[in-house]
Amino acid sequence: MSGENLPKLLNKQGQGYLEGLRQTVRELWQKCGEQDGIPPEAKLVVFSDDNRYLPFYNQAQRMLNEAERESTAGGYVGLKIEKRRR
Repeated sequence: MSGENLPKLLNKQGQGYLEGLRQTVRELWQKCGEQDGIPPEAKLVVFSDDNRYLPFYNQAQRMLNEAERESTAGGYVGLKIEKRRR
């Protein structure tokens, strides 16, 4: 693989990671709603404290928020690059 293709590959992988997180968040949102009897089209909800899916939903949402921040900041999602020392 040539060096010029690497940024494209990393971007594609990052976009796939973001889409996977988005899908996970959507599915967990639905599971939380099903457990609490809330319709999936509801916009503003409060899930019960004992909802067994809520911890997983919260974690997935945190991961998605962080990945989206990295993406919009111009970085590669999930990739940390340290500055070179001269």
